[in-house]
Parts: sequence; C-alpha cells; structure tokens
Amino acid sequence: MARPDQHIFYDTIKVSRAEQERLLRKAHSICSEWWLDKLDCSESYMRQKVEGASFEEAMGYFGERALMNVIHRRAFIPLDEPHLEVGFRSMESPVDYFL
Repeated sequence: MARPDQHIFYDTIKVSRAEQERLLRKAHSICSEWWLDKLDCSESYMRQKVEGASFEEAMGYFGERALMNVIHRRAFIPLDEPHLEVGFRSMESPVDYFL
C-alpha cells in the first residue's frame, strides 16, 4: 500500500494529442484553481506566475512539443488533501510555460 505522502504520476505518452487537449479542457471546466507559470532563465531560474492570462492564452502554449502531466497528489501542502493535478509543460525555448 502506498504511503499517504507518495504521489502517483500517470503516463500520458500514448494518449492522442486531441484527447490530451480534451482532457485539459475538461479539467479546467471542473477545477477549483488554475494558473500559468513561465520559466525564462534570462530573467530568473525560478518559475514565475503569468498574471492575467486567460485559459485560451495558456492553451496556445500547448504545442506539438508540449508534455502533458497528470499527477494524483496526496496530502500535498498547501491543500493537505488528495487532489488531481492536470497540466502541461510547453518544452519551448527560450521561455518554457507550465499550466
């Protein structure tokens, strides 16, 4: 049995791009919170929150190279209760975006 502090990472590599996009949109429609971060190493080596971006703007970064992630978080601070994290990393350079 898994410890409560372990997270489960789901493999999404075999899910079609269209289905990944559908899942991201469904997750957004039922989520309690979402945000877009960027990693621009010319500014900082830490991800920075992108303020004021719409979900459609964020989805614009979900290109062919993007990697989708689905993680079942267990007792993850600050929520301290199990939840599902669904998002992607754009894998673009020089600025990498994270939903």
